[in-house]
Amino acid sequence: MPSSRADDARRIFSGIGATYERAGALLSFGQDARWRERLVSLLDAGSDDAVLDVATGTGLVARAIAERYRCQVVGLDRSADMLGAAAARDGHIPLVRARAESLPFPDESFDHLTFTYLLRYVDDPAATLRELARVVRPGGRIVALDFGVPPNPILRTLWRAYTAIGLPLIGRAISQQWASVGAFLRGSIERFNAAHSQHAVARYWREAGLVDVRVDRMSFGAGVVITAVKPAGTTETLFSRRGPPGLGRLGRHPIARGPSVVPAAFYALAPGGWRDYWTLLHPPYTLWHLSYVLLGAALASMPDPRIVAGSLFAFFLAVGVASHSFDELQGRPLGTRIPSSVLLVMGSLALTGAVALGIVAASLLGPRFLALVVVGATLVISYGLEIPIVHSDIGFAIAWGGFPVIASAAANGAPPVATVVAAVGASLLSLAQRRLSTPVRRVRRKAADVVGEVRYSDGTTERLDRQALIAAPEAGLRLLWLAMLAVSIGALVARWSS
Repeated sequence: MPSSRADDARRIFSGIGATYERAGALLSFGQDARWRERLVSLLDAGSDDAVLDVATGTGLVARAIAERYRCQVVGLDRSADMLGAAAARDGHIPLVRARAESLPFPDESFDHLTFTYLLRYVDDPAATLRELARVVRPGGRIVALDFGVPPNPILRTLWRAYTAIGLPLIGRAISQQWASVGAFLRGSIERFNAAHSQHAVARYWREAGLVDVRVDRMSFGAGVVITAVKPAGTTETLFSRRGPPGLGRLGRHPIARGPSVVPAAFYALAPGGWRDYWTLLHPPYTLWHLSYVLLGAALASMPDPRIVAGSLFAFFLAVGVASHSFDELQGRPLGTRIPSSVLLVMGSLALTGAVALGIVAASLLGPRFLALVVVGATLVISYGLEIPIVHSDIGFAIAWGGFPVIASAAANGAPPVATVVAAVGASLLSLAQRRLSTPVRRVRRKAADVVGEVRYSDGTTERLDRQALIAAPEAGLRLLWLAMLAVSIGALVARWSS
């Protein structure tokens, strides 16, 4: 008699709880952590809320939710091994051993619910979603993470090669058990997606009574985050009800609201047509990064105008077009309507053009310059995949601040000590840019509302809203990119004038 999906999951994942988190990071090249972070960020829970994390495994998502929102979290899984690992890592989160298909909670017990990699391991995904929705209160949000298959044919071929060869090989390097997991996942991911297309899964969510179903493809479609809301009645708020066992009573709290529509960035235009391509280029930030190319050239005693022009064009293609095109493929952070196929072609052609210009430069400057070309291409691809080491604050600062200075200075024959000092300075400026832009971006794109006030020692008060929160750092960003561009142009003109 063939085994069920639930039986397969229990057999394959038994005994790997202690190594689950480390192995997951290795097998996904750090993407799994980024997907989970997106899931948690979309939950938008309040500190008085109760959240059920189904298929909690070792409690990665449950811990992240508790740390981010300071709310009550219950983890549920059918694997005793996984729950044991979760308890060992954080004994403060209540853990329940049960099946997602039959939750041991009354109707409307939780404010929100999350689950990861669940539906492919149950025999009836649609029925399981109805059961999950049953325990969520009206107005609550359900957010899920699962594997996906890249829709682009070229990327799908590369993905298949990795899942067929890379997953088992890396798994075997960890342990024999993980070799079995890698081999199992190789077929499991594609079989599920063949039997239950993304459109079908979204339909299951709607048939479970959920609304505002949104699908967020990440890593070119290899990871999929889905979010939806259980529709509320006519009332504006929820009143105290008896929560899940051990959680006590929950106070009155507002129904979750979606973020208001505001521009994704101060330079972003209204979506549609040519305006999307302007927004995609991030004009102020692209010019800021290109200013580092000019700064690197200005370090040389006699910068060659041809090399400077070629460097500018190569970095424009790599940073302004390729990097931003690949980044927009990851969840549409700028909200453009450019088709994914167009973004992929634009990014690929731009990166190819940048590499070609680098090869031409290497033919003039010597083969050692090829190393910088390879590094540059790797940085663009890594940033597009949002690999943590490059997508972090420090990684961003070095990649888009220090590296352009080094590459341009090397191409123009600048002295090494001056190059290193200038590269450090450019990295620090890019780090400052990141530290200013990250909170502004988070408020612009994710904040549902900002309410408060500042009380001064003289007794006066100042209202705190969204605009007040982002005005100062955004004003600094507007001035900094102009200042850096002017300084770098002035330095280069001074060289050519001497």
